Amino acid sequence: MTTGVTNFIKIDEVRQEIDSTYPNPGNDAESELEVENNGYGHRLIGDAFEFLCKVLLYRRCSEVIIPWRRTFGDSQRRFPPDETPPIGVQKFDGWKWEDEYVGVSSREEWEEMMDDRPEWDQRSPVKWTEDEELTKLAEQYVETGMNTEGVVKAALVNAGWKPSDTVHSWINREAFEEDILKEMEALFRLLRESEWTDGESVFVRPAFGGHRHILPGEGDFIVDDLLVDIKTTENRSFTNSFWRQLLMYYVLSDVQRVLHEVDGRTYGKESFEGKYPEINRVGIYYARYGELQTVDMEEVIDDRERYEEFRAWVVDRAIEENRHAQHDYSAIRAALTEPYDYKKQRTLFDDY
Repeated sequence: MTTGVTNFIKIDEVRQEIDSTYPNPGNDAESELEVENNGYGHRLIGDAFEFLCKVLLYRRCSEVIIPWRRTFGDSQRRFPPDETPPIGVQKFDGWKWEDEYVGVSSREEWEEMMDDRPEWDQRSPVKWTEDEELTKLAEQYVETGMNTEGVVKAALVNAGWKPSDTVHSWINREAFEEDILKEMEALFRLLRESEWTDGESVFVRPAFGGHRHILPGEGDFIVDDLLVDIKTTENRSFTNSFWRQLLMYYVLSDVQRVLHEVDGRTYGKESFEGKYPEINRVGIYYARYGELQTVDMEEVIDDRERYEEFRAWVVDRAIEENRHAQHDYSAIRAALTEPYDYKKQRTLFDDY
């Protein structure tokens, strides 16, 4: 199984290297709590809010880049101001075990089947289909900025929220729907008041080059020179964990920029053929506070040679962690690790 950013920064050695080289410089959110958490699923709220961020950025930014998007025929990854990027609102459409060809007939049997599979081959039991009406509504919002309530509903449906006629339980669905809609509408209102959403360009879910066997990771958004991660928690802290994650995204983005110029790689080519922008700031948007807290990376990285050795260590350690991929890393090493003679460098049998 490939180790990604989330698990990489949990490794004791990695945490210690980050914390000793670049201690957390972030500041906690200072504003008052604006939108309380009513107790609904963190993943539901987080996924729905990310959708709202996306449609607002589609509306406000002059250029939208979706680097991970699969392209066929005339489809594209860059969208200029006069083109609306694809949105596609997906809705719940039942359970996969309801289909005869799957070979199981209940949740229990599905879970047993998943237990027999490796972690990388796990599958969701949910079936999805496009909601054409809500897709059209979201596209109209990008073009006009109207019907925010409808866009909030589209965001929730796309995140897996199931309308009342598909759920049978003791819960008062009308009260539940009113509460969650109000919560999301309040979060969306704060977002629309945020200046960071007005940019020239936005990269959506940047995957930093797709170098899966170096260190896979996926950020939320890059708006101009700002890499921003979205948090819907009530916790106002700029935690060490948040900082480590942002720093690794920064390094991976820098790695993508370096490798974009490297010839001779046998794998890991970015499906998006462009170059990621130079990131000068990283930050956390605290959705429930309506506040963006940023770190100026020029102030953090005040010694370029020291940073490049740190970057080389990260690449070296990540390749070791994912060495089972058995790829030829020679061109990547020539650009990112071999020029740096540092004490912690490792010697790996990384040629396939």
